[in-house]
Amino acid sequence: MRYILLFLVLMMGISPGTVQAQTYLWPTDSGQYLSSTFGETRSQHFHAGLDIKTWGQEGYRVFASRSGHLYRLLVTERGYGNAIYLKHDDGSYTVYAHLQRFAPELQAIADSIRLQDYSFEMDATFDSTVATFEQGDLIGYTGSSGIGPPHLHFEVRDSLQNPVNALTTNLTVKDELSPVFSSLIAEPLNSESRINSQPISHYATPVKRPNGVYDFGTIRLHGSTGLAVNVYDRANDVYNVYAIYSLALLHKKDTLFYQELKQFSYDESGEMYIDRIAPFGSTRRGHQRLYAKEGGEHPFHLKVTDRSRISASDSTDTYTIIAADYFGNTSKAKITIKPNSSSTTSSPVDLSRPISDWYWHQDWVSPDLMNTINLKRTSAGWPWTDDQRLLFRDDTNSVPILLARVYPESSKKLTLPDRRLQLRFPRSAFFDTLSVAATYTIEDEKAHISVQPQMLAAKSEFGIAFYLGDLAKPGENYRLFRKRPSGSLSYVDSRLIGRTVWGFPSQLGEFVIQADNEAPEVSSFKIYKTDYGEWRARVRVSDEKTGINSSSARFIINGQRGIAEYDYEEEVLIYYLPDFTPSNTNTAEIYIEDPAGNATRIHFKE
Repeated sequence: MRYILLFLVLMMGISPGTVQAQTYLWPTDSGQYLSSTFGETRSQHFHAGLDIKTWGQEGYRVFASRSGHLYRLLVTERGYGNAIYLKHDDGSYTVYAHLQRFAPELQAIADSIRLQDYSFEMDATFDSTVATFEQGDLIGYTGSSGIGPPHLHFEVRDSLQNPVNALTTNLTVKDELSPVFSSLIAEPLNSESRINSQPISHYATPVKRPNGVYDFGTIRLHGSTGLAVNVYDRANDVYNVYAIYSLALLHKKDTLFYQELKQFSYDESGEMYIDRIAPFGSTRRGHQRLYAKEGGEHPFHLKVTDRSRISASDSTDTYTIIAADYFGNTSKAKITIKPNSSSTTSSPVDLSRPISDWYWHQDWVSPDLMNTINLKRTSAGWPWTDDQRLLFRDDTNSVPILLARVYPESSKKLTLPDRRLQLRFPRSAFFDTLSVAATYTIEDEKAHISVQPQMLAAKSEFGIAFYLGDLAKPGENYRLFRKRPSGSLSYVDSRLIGRTVWGFPSQLGEFVIQADNEAPEVSSFKIYKTDYGEWRARVRVSDEKTGINSSSARFIINGQRGIAEYDYEEEVLIYYLPDFTPSNTNTAEIYIEDPAGNATRIHFKE
């Protein structure tokens, strides 16, 4: 099947990439199966490597995939966890992450650094004289540090530290299965566009025809639309789903869009936010756009034409989407587009729905899912300041909705007329110019803040300041929390200054202010021996509101301080000290804070 992919590439005048000449060793003895592949969507980035399955177990051996020297040693609470970076003679790198522990030589190096101040986390780089390894040498053991479940995250990077798809080397897995199309989004691209007579995105699931083609049916289009698909790959003998390698949009004999997941720079990883989108009403960015977003410089795009933004013609058209994995297995999908003469309506816009339920675009919005407001026009809403406008609901007691254009090249400060809510966006807070909307309500003596459009991603942290006024009760430790779609809350870095809460979220959306006066709970002290023969101690720590500030932790046993390692997924604090051996009777002292500054100090005896 590989000839199909090659034909597409040659048809577009693109030279196929050459496979790297170096020979890599499979980096672990857990088996040659994957749980994730290169380029998959993560919460804030593209996945930079291969995730190798360890079947829910820890402790498989990890080997140097190529000869090289230790370049970097990393220990973090989240992210890569325990990780090793090797640098090779040609200047390239390999990375091994989420390790349970390092090989003894590397563990001794990490211990010597961390025991200087008993810090849990470390990030150290080294010259070529510290430690060298031959291909196949033992360097560590698989684990689940940083983020679980247990697996080995393995990367190949070029000399500029740019992640490269490791499947473009000699490394391979058994894959004879074709990609699967799951769903499609057709999104309107301007305020006059209508899809099936509505100004909102259309979500469709396919029917697989007897000839193997996935059919997404027919949409009626007025104006222009962009397509996005959710498509995944599979491999033999496992149930995991993966990112596909290449994706193309074709109209008749013309290729309108083509991409390959071959390599990217970390400077470009933010493109994930504008490349992957969610269906209306969801925040799961599983659909990949088949056109380029304005202002983007996407690392995977090899060909994008203006016609990838589809405009309705005078007759019915069929568009074809082809997905392929790296091993040449391909699948085809189609969607039919019919012209629709219906255009915008002139009825009054209903603003009664919460702004989180409006259909948002960076330049326009549909509050009632039937009509649109062009946010680029200064006539939208009522003037408040020179560059901020207000929308008023029919309810005269409600707080108005603040509208303002935010430009990447400049910072912006927004303020509602009552001065209770302020937003501060730094320069380059967003990928492109957009209109931001903000309002708040007071419910159950709590401030609920809405900053839209949630569907569009922020590029950096921004500031929210809310004056509590009479809502503030003496002694209450107020903080800002983000409301997840499920209704649960996640803590946002914030502080209380006087009666104003200052928060620094990295995403737009729904927020609530509430107090956290409860210190972390510490329980279940236990000394135990690991399955590799080393002594540890642990306690369970939990904080339902703001979580745990692991850097504040102090863990002392029998008068000897150790390194306090926090596993946030298991909610346990682990005592680590090289050569630790417990006594017949043991005493422990633990100190821990949450991010709101509430502290617990507790003693145990075993």
